[in-house]
Amino acid sequence: MIDYDTLDTIADSVNPILATIALLGIGLTASRKRWSKAIKLTFTFLLAAVVAYGWKFIDLKLKIWPFAGLDYSTHTAVTLVLCVLLSFTFQRVIYLWCGVFIAYVGLMLYQEYHSIADIISTSLVISFTLYLFYSLYRACVKKDKDHNH
Repeated sequence: MIDYDTLDTIADSVNPILATIALLGIGLTASRKRWSKAIKLTFTFLLAAVVAYGWKFIDLKLKIWPFAGLDYSTHTAVTLVLCVLLSFTFQRVIYLWCGVFIAYVGLMLYQEYHSIADIISTSLVISFTLYLFYSLYRACVKKDKDHNH
């Protein structure tokens, strides 16, 4: 069996690797002169960081998770937003990104970084926040299309 330190190193490398792949995807999209999509992906990448770390900041100030006896999982938040972004960037391999997220959750539990309740609560809040932003975006696009016709 792989020792704790090796698994810790693997866990520490997951989010930087996912972020690098996301940035490469943005670069690849731009290199194909798909400017509109590249701009959307760049904005989404930045928004993903704001969502993941914004909730961390909110939790540090308001102590939401500690109040519930939980711990906000930045590991979960960052991995989730990156896997969602990569699912939009590389749609053909969406199952890969789902698998990466599930495997990372398993690793966090095995390494005892967080409890299942920490991971689920963080995932729900992040997913809901992403859904709100996506819904807002879709509403703005629809409104813009309706306005232009």
